[in-house]
Amino acid sequence: MSDFPLILVAALLLVTIAGGYLYIRRRRRRAKIAEILSGENVLAHWTYAPDEWKKAVEEEFTWAKSKDTIGHVYISPTTVYVKSESGDRLIDLAGDGKVVTHASYRGTEGSPLKIRVRWKIIKRYQDKPDEVKYFKEDYRIPVPLRYSEEAQRVAAFFTARLQDNLAAYTNVVPEDEPISLFGKDSF
Repeated sequence: MSDFPLILVAALLLVTIAGGYLYIRRRRRRAKIAEILSGENVLAHWTYAPDEWKKAVEEEFTWAKSKDTIGHVYISPTTVYVKSESGDRLIDLAGDGKVVTHASYRGTEGSPLKIRVRWKIIKRYQDKPDEVKYFKEDYRIPVPLRYSEEAQRVAAFFTARLQDNLAAYTNVVPEDEPISLFGKDSF
């Protein structure tokens, strides 16, 4: 019976820490969304008509629902925010060592904006060699043809940023994977 108060205090402490972590994480997410919705530092924003949104949901945004509503995409140098009445997604493109290593757009009807993000995580051990893991995520963002210029601008921005900092690119690509001298990460 004497261990009960100690267990209760430990449980309350864990709940408080977990709650604080979730609160801070949600607050940061809301701040990122507020910044991008304010138009501050936005590279592109486009709106999908209901038929375009339905097609985008069927092809790429399968997490969303299409109820004859419109959808929005906001792209900044650090995030992509996809929003509709049924939900939203915030995709981090930077931070925690993430680097956009590919961005392209063909500019034809039905062609998506393609973005690849890479990062690596190093686990350090005292008694054995460090463990390095490489990650990559590919995003395909449908672009209504009337927003072709905005999508081209986004692709050009990320391509120029990558070419200006090829060291960031080579840092997130495994040694056994070929590296382009021009920062061309095939999609």
